[in-house]
Amino acid sequence: MKMSGPVKFILFFVLPIAIFILWLGGFLSHRVEPGEKKEVKVVSGLPVLTVEEKQAPNYYKADGMVSADNNAKVATKWMGQILKIYVKEGDYVKAGQVLAILDDSEIKQQKNEALAGLEELSKAREEALAARKAALENYEFAKRTYERFKNLYQENAISKQQLEEIETKMIAAKSMVDQVDAKLGQLKAKESQVKAKLAQVNVMQGYTVIKAPFDGYVLKKMNDEGDMAAPGMPIFIIGEKKLQFLANLDESLLDKVKVGDELDIDLNGKVVKGKVIEKNSNIDPMNRTFKVKLNIPFSENITTGMYGKLLIPTDTKPKILIPKTAVFKWGQLNAVYTVDKDNIIRLTYVKLGEEYGEYVEVLSGLKPGDRIIQSNIEKACDGCRLGG
Repeated sequence: MKMSGPVKFILFFVLPIAIFILWLGGFLSHRVEPGEKKEVKVVSGLPVLTVEEKQAPNYYKADGMVSADNNAKVATKWMGQILKIYVKEGDYVKAGQVLAILDDSEIKQQKNEALAGLEELSKAREEALAARKAALENYEFAKRTYERFKNLYQENAISKQQLEEIETKMIAAKSMVDQVDAKLGQLKAKESQVKAKLAQVNVMQGYTVIKAPFDGYVLKKMNDEGDMAAPGMPIFIIGEKKLQFLANLDESLLDKVKVGDELDIDLNGKVVKGKVIEKNSNIDPMNRTFKVKLNIPFSENITTGMYGKLLIPTDTKPKILIPKTAVFKWGQLNAVYTVDKDNIIRLTYVKLGEEYGEYVEVLSGLKPGDRIIQSNIEKACDGCRLGG
């Protein structure tokens, strides 16, 4: 049965609004009669903080990236599956130490084929050398015979036809020697080709053994056992445990940042201290910025290539700062629990600003003098009474 347009309008629009208005008016909930006390849940043990303004800096934020001093991306020139990884991030390694092994079964097959080819060529060469020895002996015998018959011919002891027959045999014997020499030359050329291939295979097999290029730490492991390694794709990053942060700053900050300054760096929500060790005062004419480099403490949670923001204080102003432990998500909004003069806990939405370590700025929703639940907010509830 199809509903008409007016029926749909009443059912899906007018009726829900009417129910909502009745609910707001309290007609659908239990009325508290005069003299009747509404039961309120009491919660205790919740620390309360009085909101106040504090002087806090405003920051200029510059994008930057973490790098490592004297680091190298270790890759392979062979495509193959990673069979074994012997190190983990943070391990100290020596130059030449094996870090990982790739599958070299295909290379081994090529190597075995090359070795088998060399063995066959070696046997063929031995046979050819034996044949050459026999052919050479036959030729030398034929040559001596020819010289003897040549003298006999000069003495008219034999006919010219007999001499020519002996000469033909000598030439044939010499031709046999030449044929064997040619075969030996071919075998030598093939042997050189196979040896060159074997040398190439040995080089490729070396590519399957991933070694540390120098003494240092495994700063990053890019793959796991079973992954496919490809030429030019880094498997590890090896370097010293000296991390740095590189950033480009606007030229307006040239006189505000000096070598030796300690500045905050926000790395994915974690703030670390960095010390300026280099400052290039040359302004890039393309973007009007200059480069700075800072040392930052080594941590396994900080890896090269990680992006972050360098925080440079520009001025200070009074701000409302509250602990991050007081803030929670309510749907898509940020909220805190406030406590009114009657110690009733109220859900209050807030708009947040800058983060300052364990504290966060409140742009709206709170004012100095307000009281909030500082922590253990999971025990609080809207409308509950705060006990002693």
